[in-house]
Amino acid sequence: MPAVARPGRDVVRTRILDAAADEFAEQGFAGAKLAEIARRAGFTKGAVYSNFESKQDLFAELFAQRSLELAGRVLAEISGLDLADAVGRGGAEIASALTADPGWSLLVLEFGVQAGRDPIVEQAYLRERRYLRGKLVELIGERAREWAVDIDVRTTAISLMALISGLVLEHSVDPEEVDERTMGEAVTALFAGAVARADRPQ
Repeated sequence: MPAVARPGRDVVRTRILDAAADEFAEQGFAGAKLAEIARRAGFTKGAVYSNFESKQDLFAELFAQRSLELAGRVLAEISGLDLADAVGRGGAEIASALTADPGWSLLVLEFGVQAGRDPIVEQAYLRERRYLRGKLVELIGERAREWAVDIDVRTTAISLMALISGLVLEHSVDPEEVDERTMGEAVTALFAGAVARADRPQ
């Protein structure tokens, strides 16, 4: 009987991350269990630990992955647009993503609250937030150079991350008032303000 090939490391990590997404969505961050994630993925708990140090590290990587996927969607949406159109389209795309999966957005908030109370969770949360912030600085900086505007990219990235967190919370408790259109307009206003304050090279 021929030996069955073992899945490669990348395949294992992908299956674990997919299973973790389902477990976290159903149980929340605090209620999710690594043993159940392993079962969903079809592996042992040891396989999870061989790829991720802890539940918080697993969630942090999942969070970073999804955040960068959203950034990629926004970039694809605004590709080739002029500055004015890109600002509005980008805000609308971010709002659409946030309202399409409100459960995930609340999970990120739960993770942040846990980080404020648990030093171990804080380490994973801080690492991934700083990584994401750095990526946003790069991406915003690239678009700013493309449109020849000299904006404060670090402040804009920090403001965007904070605004998204606040909008997610407000939308979750008052979706009629803080709807997708309002969320898009808020993000658009943030970018428009950054552009309005920018120096434009001559």
